Amino acid sequence: MPDVLKVNYTEEFDQGLTQEQKDQMKRFDIYRSNPSDPEDRPKYVSYYIDTNTCGPMFLDALIKIKDEIDPTLSFRRSCREGICGSCAMNIDGRHHLACLCGIPKENNEKSTVSPLMFMFVLKDLVTDMSHFYA
Repeated sequence: MPDVLKVNYTEEFDQGLTQEQKDQMKRFDIYRSNPSDPEDRPKYVSYYIDTNTCGPMFLDALIKIKDEIDPTLSFRRSCREGICGSCAMNIDGRHHLACLCGIPKENNEKSTVSPLMFMFVLKDLVTDMSHFYA
């Protein structure tokens, strides 16, 4: 089981943005891993989002990234109402439901999103929930 706390490698996803544009956007460092591919080294990938063109929650930002920037990003979502728990992940060092965790306003410092701690990672932010459900 990879320890997401020990991943010390970050790369930036090429969105074709200038440094000035990046300075006006919020940076999201998202854990990316594919354990079924031995060549894919776990890492954090940086994405930049204009939070004015996005919904207020972290799940909205993840959906925007998947729909408009990088369709290879994997995460779970379902009810978007904080009931099912499928979007549970670690956001800025604390466990949250991404659909209920708001993106801080007036704060363009980076936010880090990673899978739940102590869970086997299937791909990116998707963890194996079979032990939890059992």
